[in-house]
Amino acid sequence: MVVLVATVNVTNGKSEEFEREFHKLALKVRKDPGAIAYVLHRHATDPNQYLVFEKYKDNEAVKYHASTPHFQEFVKKTSTIMAKPPKVNAYQETDV
Repeated sequence: MVVLVATVNVTNGKSEEFEREFHKLALKVRKDPGAIAYVLHRHATDPNQYLVFEKYKDNEAVKYHASTPHFQEFVKKTSTIMAKPPKVNAYQETDV
């Protein structure tokens, strides 16, 4: 399993717009082959900071996700409301 954790910072006042766009994207991503989890979390004290937890079957599923038209459209629509580029870290699930 591959887990991606993305930290996203949006411009002040753009949280609702970001959440709307993410919701539309998540409905599609959760149907993508190899997608196991795709969940948005809002920071407890900073309404402009988010964490996205993503879990995929394998690296091929991650590559597929990044190439989909719905993800590309999301990136295009939200790029102007991001305060800075998202930071994404990848992890391999362990058996422990």
